[in-house]
Amino acid sequence: MGTSINMQVTGFVGSDPQVKEVGEQRVATFSIAVSRKNGSGNKQTLWVRVNAWNKLADVAAQYLHKGSLVQVNAEWLRQSAYVDQSGTPQPSLDIDASRLVLLDRVESNESEESGDIPF
Repeated sequence: MGTSINMQVTGFVGSDPQVKEVGEQRVATFSIAVSRKNGSGNKQTLWVRVNAWNKLADVAAQYLHKGSLVQVNAEWLRQSAYVDQSGTPQPSLDIDASRLVLLDRVESNESEESGDIPF
């Protein structure tokens, strides 16, 4: 059996996806924030930069926006870094998405607004 990495990351999108052409392929790039509280109660945030290719790029561009909650499955990752607003280098991960799960609540439709439950 070969080696592999499988990971699942759930977080909030930090800015609208940026779509560009790379050769004959499309890629949508966006970052998601994954936060937790450490043992002393301080909040820690890790930014993960996501690259979604081709059809996933189209989905990301159409449905994701700043503040969206999304789950990303990936099979590869790379260490990276970025410079924050104060000029301090911060760690980051780059992943290539193999699946996107949109976790935002769906907008209300007419049956929900009228109080009817569609059973």
